[in-house]
Amino acid sequence: MSSHPPSQSAPAPGPTNEEIAMYMNIAIWGCVGLFALANLPRAWARYRHPTARRSTLRFKTASQKANQAPPRQGVLRTDSTAANSIGHEDNSPIKDKGESYAFEFSPTSPVEAPALPSTTQSSSVPARAHSLAARFHRANRYLHRPFLNTGYSIGQSIAFTIYSTFIVFGCFYRTFLPTFMPRRAGSIAIGQFPLIFALGAKNNIVGFLLGVGYEKLNVWHRWVGKTIFFASLAHVVGWLVRWTISGKLVKATAGHPEGWAMFGGLCFLAIISLPPIRKSYYRVFWHAHWIGYLSMIIGLGFHYDEGWKWSVIAGSMLVFDHICRLFKTTFVYATVTAIPELGCTRIEVPHLTSGWRAGQHVRLRTVSTLMGPLDTFEAHPLTIATVSESDGGEGLTLYAKNAGDWTNRLYEAAKGAQKELEGGSTEKGLRTAPEQSTKMRMVIEGPYGGPGHDVFSSFSSAFIVSGGSGITFGLSSVDEILREAEIGLAKTRLVQFVWIIQDPGCLTHMMLVLQTFINRAARLRNIKVNIDIYYTRAIPLSMAQALENATSLPEHVTLNPGRPKLGNMLERFIDRTRELEESSNNLHGAVVGCCGPVSLGESVKKATMGIKGSKRSAVGGVELVEE
Repeated sequence: MSSHPPSQSAPAPGPTNEEIAMYMNIAIWGCVGLFALANLPRAWARYRHPTARRSTLRFKTASQKANQAPPRQGVLRTDSTAANSIGHEDNSPIKDKGESYAFEFSPTSPVEAPALPSTTQSSSVPARAHSLAARFHRANRYLHRPFLNTGYSIGQSIAFTIYSTFIVFGCFYRTFLPTFMPRRAGSIAIGQFPLIFALGAKNNIVGFLLGVGYEKLNVWHRWVGKTIFFASLAHVVGWLVRWTISGKLVKATAGHPEGWAMFGGLCFLAIISLPPIRKSYYRVFWHAHWIGYLSMIIGLGFHYDEGWKWSVIAGSMLVFDHICRLFKTTFVYATVTAIPELGCTRIEVPHLTSGWRAGQHVRLRTVSTLMGPLDTFEAHPLTIATVSESDGGEGLTLYAKNAGDWTNRLYEAAKGAQKELEGGSTEKGLRTAPEQSTKMRMVIEGPYGGPGHDVFSSFSSAFIVSGGSGITFGLSSVDEILREAEIGLAKTRLVQFVWIIQDPGCLTHMMLVLQTFINRAARLRNIKVNIDIYYTRAIPLSMAQALENATSLPEHVTLNPGRPKLGNMLERFIDRTRELEESSNNLHGAVVGCCGPVSLGESVKKATMGIKGSKRSAVGGVELVEE
């Protein structure tokens, strides 16, 4: 009887490259889903609020009757007509007469209307759910610190490291040299296409699930692009090495033109996305961007048998995004006015009265002979300064600070058009009002961004900081809180608005609006609004003397030289919030909002993270909202 060696079963084959790419995609989108589930309570709290759940898909126009509706009794209007009178009439708060300055701030006007309740026991009052950052604030205060000079925080650096390690592991799993399989790296690169196109779209599923705007996801869009470039480079170099060893380099290279088109588009994107090029030549970057990703999508569809599926997914995301953009696009005639006191241009669209939340922004294009021929294709983000569905019937208002070529051209166009109007000419037969302003055709796309799942009126207090033209965020936020309080849908009882400017002459245009906030708060019970204005630029002696004699500032409005110590101010604000109730169980947290230069945002973030845990718990938590 012959003996036979026991049969050995063959080792089970490992997962294919496509399967590994699929598993990695499931893991990545699973993480997105987990964060979405963690934010679900906040989304539920937001959409339960009657005004926060209003449609913000696109702007809406008001009927003629609604536009002509008078403001409610006792509420001073803050519409463009009132604002335009500032600086042009004799009742201007700040008067510039040659080299003499007269600051004549009117005190708060008497209130004739009966007081309105600022809070209600109705179930419509917004509930508040803590964010992940607020729940884990002890760890979050360290994760938000900058990591060396990388431009990233410690938390971002950790997250990017984990993601990159995951991608590298997928590329080299069971294929380490010398048995490296370049097809695996290519599959990993292609598998990230849906994610990078989702993160780069203005209207994307990731932002919807997480409750954040596209601008806050852009840092992840850039990082995922880097990992795709790395995986693609490993794929190309691996095949070049294999073809060189087998002696088929020339023939094999010529046999994949679609692959080279795809890789060429990716390299093109990597070069033009370098920060020096992107920041200095943004218009070139923008036009080259879509050329690069179109070559990637088309090349991928012909590169291998299953490539068309990924091309369809990526292309579908692009088509969906552009359909949403078209749906959100409104062609308007806007009133454009140069505001020398603020060094900016005011853009008013009175008939767009609803469809946005405080803190959201639009993407603006100009279609006018007064601007450059290519400006129609150049979109610029501007934060909305007015509140949706306001009582005074104000429409959408924007402020564009003179900070670049496009904004400077817009400012000069407004000034030039004003001179032409004085001579009797108009643009395309459109005549403006007697005030110094002109009509200009524009394309407004939006709204986008905003506070996400945070509802300012659901907090017990709000500390809002604006720098320069960032006052648009502050104006709309304070206005929305007061509007919610007037209809009994706010828990907010304390508001402090800090505006940091270079020249106190900016008050010429804004003081009437700020005084209106004080007037409206005076009509409400249990809500206080304080406005602190800081100017940082040296001023003429005559203006300094006028400021010393300006004793008739509106109540709860202060004007101070120098930069504010935000850390100390925020600490005192939290202490005042704790005094609102004897028991912390009746407090619903404090929200800190910020809009302005990057340095200001970092200062506000540092001040917020510096609040001790005991104080945070006493007021019900502290949230930070950056625009």
